[in-house]
Amino acid sequence: MHSSKYYNPISIYILLAVVSVVAVSIRYLGRDIITVDFENCLNLWHLEMQNAGPGIEALLAYTGDYPMPYAFIIWLLGKLPVPFLYSWKLFNVAFDFALAIMAGKVVRELKPESCWSFPLGFCITLLLPNVILNSGFWGQCDCVYTTFLLAAFYFWLRKKYPVVMIMLGIAFSFKLQSIFFMPFLLIAYWQKRKFSILQFLLIPITMLVTNIPAVIAGCSPMITFTKYIGLTTECPWLYYYYPNIWFFYQIRPYYRFGTCPILLTVVVLMIFVILLVKNKIIPDHNNALPILLWTAYTCAFFLPAMHERYGYFMELLAVIMAIIHIRSLWIPVIMILCTFPKYLFAVGIGDNPLSIQMAEAMGNTFLYIACTCVLWYQLFSGNEKRISFRKPE
Repeated sequence: MHSSKYYNPISIYILLAVVSVVAVSIRYLGRDIITVDFENCLNLWHLEMQNAGPGIEALLAYTGDYPMPYAFIIWLLGKLPVPFLYSWKLFNVAFDFALAIMAGKVVRELKPESCWSFPLGFCITLLLPNVILNSGFWGQCDCVYTTFLLAAFYFWLRKKYPVVMIMLGIAFSFKLQSIFFMPFLLIAYWQKRKFSILQFLLIPITMLVTNIPAVIAGCSPMITFTKYIGLTTECPWLYYYYPNIWFFYQIRPYYRFGTCPILLTVVVLMIFVILLVKNKIIPDHNNALPILLWTAYTCAFFLPAMHERYGYFMELLAVIMAIIHIRSLWIPVIMILCTFPKYLFAVGIGDNPLSIQMAEAMGNTFLYIACTCVLWYQLFSGNEKRISFRKPE
């Protein structure tokens, strides 16, 4: 039962409908924008497969660096009787709505006493500027893997651990950046032991299942995993436009220094784990969201060769936390501001000179340090109630 005296299902449905129409209308404005990424990558891959013939064997002609499930989707969308630019953007916009639904469900799970939890999560997610530009204007697909990461988190909150692994397997099938979720999941497993370690095998099994179309086309089943090997050495520099610490060392080549940032990331995460164990803090409804946010943020902040869009998942988590606790609103505001100029630049609005990149990196560095101080203090000082997301028993 909803406790709010203002609960009116009709008004909520009207709000959801109006926001949905507005969200689609805004994205419609970007339907004809052709970015460099689309022209040199997505459309090129589409044409490669289109010219290879009508059968599914056309997947063998795919030369892109996206995983094969994406190649299969590109191939399918190319069959529709509309320009590929439109079908591709429509696919991603559809996932914007799936993402908004999952965001709403997570907010409702963490704040079930309010009838406005789901509507706020849904509406705010749909209208976030980075979400709008990412799919409707830029034609990027970060909403896809993020939808499944949010689904994994939602089902973790619901204690449906096999489903968590399946959702993670689907997310990994679309984007290697799903690795941002793994520190949280490993911490939760180590601290709670609520499910068998064998359930982790559902992740690679799910990945193999999602690659069945590629195998039918003639690819090796191992392409499920080998596609990602090249991605780890694709960028020649430590800095690749996400405003993390490596902006200040951007001329350092990845092939010489790439191992050090990875080791540094592991060390920072291990320090956090040691503190959790020492303070006997177990991830639950009270603290799971800030733990997930901080561990994912740490991965993006310290790992090398992060693209400008790789803060997408953390930005959404920060927004969800702000919906639940408005006093944390400063986190998503600064986080999105630190990457938004790059979104504008990617879609042909404005420029992104070195001075702005410097401001982005300094702002994001300040934010990471501030988030670490605030979240660690609240977790480890006995003031966990300040970030509590308690679900009534």
